[in-house]
Amino acid sequence: MNHRETAEQQDLLQKLIETQQKLEERNEQLELLNQVGAILTSELELEKVVQNVTDIATKASKAQFGALFYKKQNEKGEDYTLYALSGADRSHFAHLPVLRETPMLSITFHGEGVVRSDDITKDARYGNNSPHRGMPKGHLPVKSYLAVPVISKSGTVLGGLFFGHRESGIFTQKEEDLVVGIAAQAAVAIDNAQLYEAKLQAEQRVSLVVESIPHMAWTSLSDGIPNYYNKRWYEYTGQTKEQVLSEGWASVLHPQDLEHSISVWEEAKKHEEVYEVEHRFRRVSDGAYRWHITRGVPVKDDNNRVVLWVGTCTDIDDYKRAQKSLLAKNEELVKINEDLDNFVYIASHDLKSPVLNIMQLVKELHQSATYTSKDSEVLLDYLDKSLQRLNSTIKDLAEVAKVQRDVGTSEDVFSVDEIVEDLLGSLVDITKQTGATITTDLQPGTSVALTKVNLMSVLYNLISNSIKYRSPDRPLEVNITGREEKEYYKLVLADNGLGMDIEGQREKLFQMFRRFHDHVPGSGVGLYIVNRIIKNQGGYIEVTSKVNEGSTFTLYLRKRDKEN
Repeated sequence: MNHRETAEQQDLLQKLIETQQKLEERNEQLELLNQVGAILTSELELEKVVQNVTDIATKASKAQFGALFYKKQNEKGEDYTLYALSGADRSHFAHLPVLRETPMLSITFHGEGVVRSDDITKDARYGNNSPHRGMPKGHLPVKSYLAVPVISKSGTVLGGLFFGHRESGIFTQKEEDLVVGIAAQAAVAIDNAQLYEAKLQAEQRVSLVVESIPHMAWTSLSDGIPNYYNKRWYEYTGQTKEQVLSEGWASVLHPQDLEHSISVWEEAKKHEEVYEVEHRFRRVSDGAYRWHITRGVPVKDDNNRVVLWVGTCTDIDDYKRAQKSLLAKNEELVKINEDLDNFVYIASHDLKSPVLNIMQLVKELHQSATYTSKDSEVLLDYLDKSLQRLNSTIKDLAEVAKVQRDVGTSEDVFSVDEIVEDLLGSLVDITKQTGATITTDLQPGTSVALTKVNLMSVLYNLISNSIKYRSPDRPLEVNITGREEKEYYKLVLADNGLGMDIEGQREKLFQMFRRFHDHVPGSGVGLYIVNRIIKNQGGYIEVTSKVNEGSTFTLYLRKRDKEN
């Protein structure tokens, strides 16, 4: 073998050794990165993660000291910078000025790339910024310099790794590759730690809210398994945390409510909709089952997937008892009203005959009696008038009793415009005598939920009131309009009569025997009857009036159901 072949073999052997060394170094790097990944992923507390990253990277890069600067957000959403140190005491940096984004540092903080220098003091970018023109006074001496940005998968710059050494030429491509690999691992770990921290903060905020409310509150995982109950729950039920996890609600829920509550809960989970149910929970202090309304709301992520259920259990037992008592009292009042109606109905009929008999006797006295004094005849006139008023009152009471009893609807189908036309036909004589003009503009063909007799009574009362209380200063004008309005037929009767001063007395307008004008005879029951007829059928009345200008009655009459 000649000298040339020997030299080639030695050269080849040397290259083989170098390649082997590089492979071993690469394997060491990969092994170190794997170890780093395992270490970092096992920790979720952000401060510990960044400290671990800084310690590992400082050691791997052979740096004298290292630092990781990273950003966080405060409660107002404002960024601020923190840092972790390795290889140097924090006191060495405590007195230094706030970190600024100089041309050298901005490369890292903007994620523009890696900066590695054998002697940073000789770099063209070094020492150009006032007031320090280089390292601030008191800064650790640095010549070898290595800076690597920490960038998340989304492209966000989370911070930067910075390493220094007092000697030059310390950081090679090997150290740079190692730190770049560690920075990638660190980005994932910091992302995870920040997400975990955000989750803890969110849970703390939820816990703060649910602990401050006076109701029992709870949260469940996406599958419905409970994972949190507030203090109020434990105080009310007497359960321990272990009992809640093993028994759930079953042991404190009323047995009769259990099956229904579970059924509603399963449906809510299935359709991912709000869970709401009324059921009874046993109170530990006295063993009483009290009614609660439980409501759970699904919390969804950006992909519209349920990640959590948040719910409350509100005590409504007092409300339920009050509601039950109110219903009982309402039934009692209905019974009393029925008894009163029956009494009025019977009394009006029982009194009618005796009063008529007395009126007939007075009439006979007028015709056949001989008066010894003028006072006797005057007294007899007073008696006659009093009996007539009594008879009128009895008739009105009978009419009121009839209205109270008559709450059904007629089998006859008729329209409002037909009834108005019929009624006006019967009032021709009185309108001619009084000079009144009545105009109509009615939507035809609409039936309402009133009997024909009741509708006629309502219209007659209102029109006769307009005629009775017309103004002597001008001819009476009555305008009747009607239009369908949702479930009602809106019937408006407007006149230009005397009007009424009803401000402050609206609640008395429809009271029995209430009158606003006394210059003409009247009983004061007409408006009462009108109001009762319409209210009994689910309608209502609105009134506007002005003295010496007129009145407007707006009737909302419930339309007849089509099937009727």
